[in-house]
Amino acid sequence: MAELQRLQKLSAPHCVLLAIHHANESNITALRALTALRDTVFDLELILRILLTYLPESVPPSAYLEYLDELASDNRTPGDDPAAVLEVAPVEELSDSQAKKKRRKLQLKLLPLVHLLYEAETELDPLTHFLIHRAHRIDAETGLLNSIPELIAPFIGHSEYLRIWFISTALPLLRLMYEYYPESPAPSLDEFARSRGRRAIDIQLSNLRQTHARSQEGGLAARDLRGVVGPWICGANERKRRKLSPDDRRASMTEAPAQEPDDWESLFGWLVDTSKADFPLISSVIIEWDGPEDLDLGGFEEGRDYVDDETQRKLERRYAQIALACLYLFDSSNSDILQTAHGLLARISDLLSLEPPPHLSLIVEALPSCAADMPMLQGLKASALQEEHITRPDNPLIQPNQDAVHLLELFIFSTHLLSSLQQLMSVREVARMFLRNDKSEQLSLLHKIVHALSTSAKLDAEQWRANRSRLLWLWNWGSNQIGSDRYAQGIFGHIDSQTIETEILKGLLEGSQYTLIGQLYIRSTSDRTPLPLSDVEQVILTAVLHHYDNATNGNRTRGGMKRASDIVAAFKAHFLNSGRFQRIQALLAATHAMSFYSLILQHGVPFQPVNIRVSADPLSLIQKLLEQNLRSYTHLDDLISIGQNLVVAQPSTIMDKDADYSHLDTAAVEKRKAAAERRVIGMTVEAALAEDDFETAYSYVVNRLTPSTPSPAMSPTLSKSSQRFSFGSHDSEARDDDSEDVAWRVAVQAGRHRGSPSSSSTWGQANTAARPDLRRLEQRMELLSQALLLAPPHHLEEVLAVWQECETEMTNLLAEENEAEERFNDAADRRLPGAFAEVVTIQPRREVGRGAVEEAPMGLFDVARGAAAAFSKSAFPLRGSGGSRNVSGAESYGDTSRASVDLGSDSGSMHSTGDERVRRRDMVANAVTGGLASGLGWVLGATPVNEHQ
Repeated sequence: MAELQRLQKLSAPHCVLLAIHHANESNITALRALTALRDTVFDLELILRILLTYLPESVPPSAYLEYLDELASDNRTPGDDPAAVLEVAPVEELSDSQAKKKRRKLQLKLLPLVHLLYEAETELDPLTHFLIHRAHRIDAETGLLNSIPELIAPFIGHSEYLRIWFISTALPLLRLMYEYYPESPAPSLDEFARSRGRRAIDIQLSNLRQTHARSQEGGLAARDLRGVVGPWICGANERKRRKLSPDDRRASMTEAPAQEPDDWESLFGWLVDTSKADFPLISSVIIEWDGPEDLDLGGFEEGRDYVDDETQRKLERRYAQIALACLYLFDSSNSDILQTAHGLLARISDLLSLEPPPHLSLIVEALPSCAADMPMLQGLKASALQEEHITRPDNPLIQPNQDAVHLLELFIFSTHLLSSLQQLMSVREVARMFLRNDKSEQLSLLHKIVHALSTSAKLDAEQWRANRSRLLWLWNWGSNQIGSDRYAQGIFGHIDSQTIETEILKGLLEGSQYTLIGQLYIRSTSDRTPLPLSDVEQVILTAVLHHYDNATNGNRTRGGMKRASDIVAAFKAHFLNSGRFQRIQALLAATHAMSFYSLILQHGVPFQPVNIRVSADPLSLIQKLLEQNLRSYTHLDDLISIGQNLVVAQPSTIMDKDADYSHLDTAAVEKRKAAAERRVIGMTVEAALAEDDFETAYSYVVNRLTPSTPSPAMSPTLSKSSQRFSFGSHDSEARDDDSEDVAWRVAVQAGRHRGSPSSSSTWGQANTAARPDLRRLEQRMELLSQALLLAPPHHLEEVLAVWQECETEMTNLLAEENEAEERFNDAADRRLPGAFAEVVTIQPRREVGRGAVEEAPMGLFDVARGAAAAFSKSAFPLRGSGGSRNVSGAESYGDTSRASVDLGSDSGSMHSTGDERVRRRDMVANAVTGGLASGLGWVLGATPVNEHQ
């Protein structure tokens, strides 16, 4: 009793000092008795401030819960034996002034009941403020956050604010620190309560991202959103009323505070942003978490709904929109990610109570189809996919309806098919390409796909058939409906069907699927032919020329030439009437034949097939071939075949429709081939002469460059002028022909050739054969006689000049021969015993030719007169049917001429229709006779044809 009496004597300052002493000593029993016995001194706020300031935070809340309950109910009791617990000695000795002074000093140290974060909550009672502040103090001073539920839980029904605070602030942090991630660092209660918006979401889910990146463990995402983020969002309204901290307040003086986003929108923003970096995590969140209605409040809500029905519907709709937006934002093209996206789409369909998408499949028949034009696509642009637009509530792409989900389904299946076609793209890239409506971009992707398929590991026919079906599905999405501004509905919808089929056909050609091409494009059994046959031919020939132009060797058994030859061989039976196919076959044959020769073009570049195609005159390559390959001129038939194939092919214009002569008749083609033959023979003659092989050149000219013979159908009643050559004639088609021009020029060139001294063997008097030099000269004159028959009138003077040179040389050689013979005979006569005196005799005429021993020089008139008679027998059978006249040069020219028109030569003769051998040199007689008959012909004694009739 003495203690109680002494207590009653203490002044109010002494009592306050004593209460602070008991609180500081954690003597809750004494403090409880003191505040109950001197209740007039201690109001509730003072007691709570003393407890908040001086009661150590390490004291378990259970030690003062009963006391707090009495204070809350204003039912203070001193306890069973207050005298036993009270001790007034610590303050009893202080004077009143000392007590007042000390009380004033200590009272300044008392903490306010209201925590700085909750100053805006002016309507809260002191106990609620105390409990919240005490919780912050416990965490800040001791870190014993797990003791907070023991402090708050008994009073959670005391205040609705306290309930929401515990659910939204203490409970999420407790779960993060002690239940979900005990090994990971966690924020303090002050920091957690201060955080708001996106920063708070990042704090709450940072451990989830790290853990998911390490283990991919399932269920964590839904747990964290259900047990951490969801409860935290329940305190959104209370957090909005909180004032900024002093630091925040100072910062707001210099910059305008940004509008704070809604907490749900902060969460949705986190989902959107994270989907770009960790789509599987977001997929787990959406698949496992049912959305805003799926919250774990630990039972502390006691049946309360913190989201009303209208808000709930809006949040669920927004959640579905964000889920759709996440599917448009990830940029990964990984096949596993695509499977995840498909699963997420199925989850969204389930949330929206829509038909789930079919399983991911590569079988076109199992793919979804776009049955009708979707109105949502009208006016939709690629900007709708931009990050700042994709999450807008009014964006048509993320509307939670059937059309938007179906469109996304088509994008996912398109991405899946593209990956099977070796083009890895994300759903976002596919959607962007679709919305951009850029034909060039779509065509570029189509080219990449076809190129990848044709250059990858060899695919069989069934794989190619399946890939074609997939490409066609990507073009029209399984629908035959045409859009308002598109050829088809699919991602290749801005490309027309003919272009699609053409590119597929090119890929099949590159993949050597010739049989399949025939089935699909040439002998198609479908109602609609994919491509016109003319287009198929065009693509095939273009592919042939592509391989041809890129070939490095002309041999058709290797490289690009082999590919080109294989394609032509596979399809020539389908295009038997195609002029272009025939021309390409001729080109391949010529190129293959040329590959067996060495040919280096300018700057040391080896011959390649493309050189033929770019050459304006492909036949000129034969000239270079002859120059670079010794004795290649001996392969005349091979070279003629090459030349004829080249002129038939016309390589530089083979794909030009305007330059195509596929409809020319056979006669025109044969005329071209004949002209090419003569030109090639001319080249070989030049090459033979360049290598001093006159015999081969002579043989080619006289045997392969013969003049055109008169037609057997020519009427015998034709005038003289039409049957014989005239110096002034310009109307002969043969003379205007380029081939005839080649023939006479080559003949003149060979006739000019003198040859090296070593090319003729030494001739001796004892030889029975003709002298080689005379034989060579005779051959040259025979070539010149052929040139006279072929040369245009304005070039006859040039040919005759060469003829005169040869004639002069012949005269000199024969004179030398006669002189040598006479000297020999004189010497022999003198050596014979009993020789008689010299008797002048007339030596009989000898036949001169390659088989004769000697030959007399002939003048031009001799040649003309003799040729007139000889050639009238064989070369011009239409002049008369009677016998022939043999005009001898010896009859009119004297004894010294000894020339004969019978200059027969086995190598220089040709067969006429009557099997008579007509010499080339004799042909000049006809030319000269015909030209001079009307003028000086009488000098020759030529008889007009009419007299024979």
